Order: sequence, then structure tokens, then C-alpha cells
Amino acid sequence: MKLLFLHKYNSYWDKKINELKNHFPEIEIIFPEKHKKANDELLKIADGIIGGFINEKELEIAKNLKIIFVPFAGVEQLPMEKLKEKKVIISNAHGNGKYVAERAVALALSLLGKVVPFHNDLKKGRWHGFTVGESIFDSWISIQGMKVGILGFGAIGQNIAKFLKCFDTHIYILKNTKINYLPKNVDKVYYNIDDILKDSEIIFLTLPLTEKTYEIINEKRLMTMKDKYLINVGRGRLIHEEGLYHALQKNILKGVALDVWFNYPSSDNKNIMPSKFPIWEFDNVILSPHVGGYSYHATTAGIDYTIESIKNYLKSGVPLSIVDYNKKY
Repeated sequence: MKLLFLHKYNSYWDKKINELKNHFPEIEIIFPEKHKKANDELLKIADGIIGGFINEKELEIAKNLKIIFVPFAGVEQLPMEKLKEKKVIISNAHGNGKYVAERAVALALSLLGKVVPFHNDLKKGRWHGFTVGESIFDSWISIQGMKVGILGFGAIGQNIAKFLKCFDTHIYILKNTKINYLPKNVDKVYYNIDDILKDSEIIFLTLPLTEKTYEIINEKRLMTMKDKYLINVGRGRLIHEEGLYHALQKNILKGVALDVWFNYPSSDNKNIMPSKFPIWEFDNVILSPHVGGYSYHATTAGIDYTIESIKNYLKSGVPLSIVDYNKKY
């Protein structure tokens, strides 16, 4: 089997690929930069691809392509209809779910704990709390015993529930289809998004971006979320951008923490604001540059999962995970 490597390479990939070759010496991993052939020529001979980006034109060239191993979870950038037509299996990686969940919980604790504004003020000599006679109602908020709604109950959502249970929180989740059991660490299952938003004090978004989830937190819903906290580690466009700004401007949302965005830098423009609306001007907002899945532990976990998925595919013809073309996850 010929696997074309189209992802950012590092020393850990090198280690794991060498292990893969030791187990399966017949496999060939092709790195475009190590070949003088045109990339089109490599696409023609590839049975599989390791990487999360390929366009329709490249798919037309890749006549032998049977599977794509995406080393991360998101697949909305792939031409799903074309892949479905060609019956190419898409296998994404869920190894970093618990680390993204950790980041989500850290953002929530920082947001409710007012860690960032208190830190910034104290650097300027401005104090908060009993030392200056500030009301306890202006201080930080405990997450203990709170009602937590989790939209998206895959690897990330499940780990958020697990991590937050030690704070005696009430965990609510949203499901598309009826289930006849209560998942571990979950107190209540909802099937209507407006109901879970109404009953939750903190809302975590961990959903993939699809036609159904695009701006699922629309402006109308945002305007109903009075005094609620919103944490997004899924995709930026799960939230209506301008509606988010208005909800902050009108003091509807009590706080927002985002690790995913509306605008991203490119090789040509590395200095870019993450939104066209200045939400960073509000003290009850925490910004994070989409690094929930980008740390040593998270990255290596994603690589480990991808390599194990390749091994499983080589042994049985089935990878560890298969993306549903229609659902896009």
C-alpha cells in the first residue's frame, strides 16, 4: 500500500511511521518533498493519504485513492460529495479529545474565575476583593453545582462531562436521536436545543461544523441566553458572529470564552483579528488562538490514533473511525 503524506511533519511522526514500517514492511510512505516527481504523479499512485486537505481537482487525479487518514477531527474542509461519489473512506482522529476538553474546562474556570481581568488589573495596581471593600457579588463565580449544557457529546464532550463531575455539576447533553439510557456522568438528555439552552447556566459547544450546525447558536437564540456563559471549542461558525457581539454589547451573555474563530491567519497575512466585531473589548470575554488540540500531548495523541487507525486498516480493512459522508463527522 502506498500512503502519500500530506501533513505537517515532525520528529514524533518520524518515530511512529518507523514503528508502522517495522510492523508492516510492505507499506510505502511517500513524502512529496523527498521526490522529484510532480505532485500529480504522486497522487496518481497513492492508495491512501495522510492529511486533512485535498480538493476536487486532486481527487480526480488520485484514481487509486481508497482512504484518507485525517490526523484530527474536523473534516468540513473536504469535498464530501466527491469523496462519497468515489467511495473514498474518510477516517478522522479522536485521540486529542480529552486535551481539547481540558482546554475547554480551563477556559470556563478562567472565565468564571475572572482570572484574566483580575490579573490585568493587579498588574496596574488595581485591586479587587475584600481589601478594597468590593462586594462579593462583583467577585468571581464558582462552577460548583452549576447546570452545564454540552452540545456535542463525542470524545470532547464526554471528557468535559467527566472533568466537571468532580465539581458536583449537573450535566445536560443534547442528542439528535432518542436513547434509552443515561450516559456516564450525564444527569439529563435533551432533544430540543432551546430547552437545553434555557435550563443550562454554562453552555459548551463541541459540535462539528455541518449544514445543520452552521450558526446553530443564531442571533435569536443568543438574545435568549441572559446571564449564561458560552464556551466554544468546536468551530467558530457554530455561532452567529454579529449576534455574538450584540449579545455582549447588550449585557445578555454573562461571559464568553472562544478557542475557535471566524477569521484565521494565512501565510500571506499572519496578523489578523479573529472577528470583524471587537468582542475583545469586553472584560467578560476570553480569547484563545485555536490551540485546544495543539500542544505536545494533544498532537502526539492525534498521531498515535492515526497510526493505530492505519494499522487496523491494514489488518482488517477497517480503520478505527469512519466519517459519515452525510453527517460530516
